[in-house]
Amino acid sequence: MTTVTMSRGTFPFYLLVLVVALAFFEYGGLVAGEGALLLTLVFWTALLQGVIAAAAVADLVGARWITLLRRQILAAYPLLLVSPLLLILLVPRLDLYPWAATPGQWLNAPFFLLRNLALLLAVYGTGRLYARRSLRGDPRTPASAVIYLFAFVTSQTLVAFDWVMSLEYPWISTLFGAYFFVEALYAGLALAGILCFLLPLRQREGLAAAEVRPLRDIGLLLFGFSVLWGGLFFAQYLLLWYGNLPEEVQFIARRLESFPLRALSVFFLTANFLAPFLGLLGRRAKRSDRVVGAVAALVLTGLFAERLFFILPVAPMPVGILLVENILFFAFWLLTVHSREQLLPTATERSID
Repeated sequence: MTTVTMSRGTFPFYLLVLVVALAFFEYGGLVAGEGALLLTLVFWTALLQGVIAAAAVADLVGARWITLLRRQILAAYPLLLVSPLLLILLVPRLDLYPWAATPGQWLNAPFFLLRNLALLLAVYGTGRLYARRSLRGDPRTPASAVIYLFAFVTSQTLVAFDWVMSLEYPWISTLFGAYFFVEALYAGLALAGILCFLLPLRQREGLAAAEVRPLRDIGLLLFGFSVLWGGLFFAQYLLLWYGNLPEEVQFIARRLESFPLRALSVFFLTANFLAPFLGLLGRRAKRSDRVVGAVAALVLTGLFAERLFFILPVAPMPVGILLVENILFFAFWLLTVHSREQLLPTATERSID
């Protein structure tokens, strides 16, 4: 059976089709609502940057689980270019931000676009450099990984402060930036868990048990990150509760006073902490690809629900358009992973960085 694949020559065409399709659904006037593109951009930027960051950390510490999944994970690096394109597409939606009516020195539309665009392009450039060196086994890979991780942390911090927190301006939380880049790394590991589940059986059958065993470390990492996420969430909640300052508490109170946001908060707490903690507590569960894959999918759903919890009160959005945009993005990511042999350089291929 013939399947659709992309090559390096056709990738820009498919990328353009994705961006045009997202623009059509966002601005085509099909339904009212303005927040779907922002949520899609925030979620997929975290996911794509996070999965490359997970690979970079694995390369730095010499983790063995990356060996089998390297090409599947690093197939996501060309998609880092989608974020700056979608940011440009978001320009007509900047009036969602309360500061747009009274711009200041930091929060004004031109500077907002300039700094975020520059940082997203820097993440793409450093991610491309790291991925290509890692795929070729270049001895300079660790240095490239460090540079990418620095750009990743800076970018996710700015996503938290600029894209999400400033929707509630002048509400502030100094922990928001750290919370976002840890969550992006958590999302990246969850995506690696799904790839581990999808790893073709015939590819595993050709390997010795000792070569497949390191994949079980992904279950252990997801378990550890569920504890870290729970700790960060509780630390942020504790500060707001202990301070009991109206200007800080109103962010939470506004979101817990009505349905469906209250239900969303229960869901993402369960999906991001309780379910992975309890589900992966046993040794056998961590070793099961099916359990790890199911928990990873639940974690990604929970992180998406949490982004929705943050953005929905300020930027209402039609559920249908939101689903269509994210299904399109997910299908494009799957197509990229499927086309990895045509898109990525081989270990022996020489290229100019």
